Amino acid sequence: MEAYVRRIQRTGKSTYTVSLPKSWVERMGLKRFDEVQIVEFERGLMVFVGGLEADDEAEVAVGESAEPETVVRLFFSKYLDGYGKIKVQFNTASPQAIGMLKDCIRRWLVGVEIVEESSTQLVAQCLPMHDKLPVKTSIERMGGIASNMIGDAVTSFLGADEELAKEVLKRDDEVDRFYHFVVRQMNIAVKDQRILKSLNLSSPADCISYALAAKNIERAADHAENICRKVLSIRRAPRQDEKIVKLSAELVNVFRSSVNSLLIPDVFFADKTLRNAEQLAGRIEQLQAQPGYESSAHQTVLGSLKRVAEYAADLSETAINLSGRAVKVTA
Repeated sequence: MEAYVRRIQRTGKSTYTVSLPKSWVERMGLKRFDEVQIVEFERGLMVFVGGLEADDEAEVAVGESAEPETVVRLFFSKYLDGYGKIKVQFNTASPQAIGMLKDCIRRWLVGVEIVEESSTQLVAQCLPMHDKLPVKTSIERMGGIASNMIGDAVTSFLGADEELAKEVLKRDDEVDRFYHFVVRQMNIAVKDQRILKSLNLSSPADCISYALAAKNIERAADHAENICRKVLSIRRAPRQDEKIVKLSAELVNVFRSSVNSLLIPDVFFADKTLRNAEQLAGRIEQLQAQPGYESSAHQTVLGSLKRVAEYAADLSETAINLSGRAVKVTA
């Protein structure tokens, strides 16, 4: 990336101008009377050509030997990378792969519409939604769903409630949808400072932080799913255990606080939540080692709860990093 130096010129009484480098203008294909965008940032201005659109079309070419799961992974990679239109082209008719891909798109992706389909081709349009679903709103919704999943997963375990366990499993798809959407938005924002500004993020480093936070929430939901799958495998109720009930209730509160710490720029709140999460993880680990909790079911549940507490600590640490990027921080 080349840097250009220009002097500010004054024309008239109230207008200042800066000339654009000829080589840059020619490379961008600009001509007289074309418009450019000048976007203001905290540390200066940037000049852009064009609108706030996602990257152009991407194509996934599928050979005869490709498995349907591979096709799904390749499509998702293009979605996460920020492409606005994705075309999947098959060498031969592949109804099974196309059917699986359509199902996965519906289950796990936000803002994708299938605009063209045949026996050998599928074209999807990814709608620009950065102004309709801000990243913090996505994080907040992910955290709310995951928190409720954790509490309900423990309830289903202690009551051997298979119907509740199945219902919790369905909610994991919604968490995955938000996770994929956040990663997509962050990838686009890293490449386009205008999108970054429209998302109310201050720097590309924020994109990394929010992507990591979304991953931690998604992993926490996976552990709620893990508990529910254990419920469906044992098909019998363990003894009611007040210690697990109390610890899980505390965990839900701490996890919610850790998500809130990402939304509230308060270093001290985030630090307090971090310490609470670490202490809770230690108490869960101690309970794992106590007599009466040796069974596979108890170890699975307590192990998952401990991991959720650790993810809560990671979320709070991310919040501290976000809040601590101010020029001056007082401890």
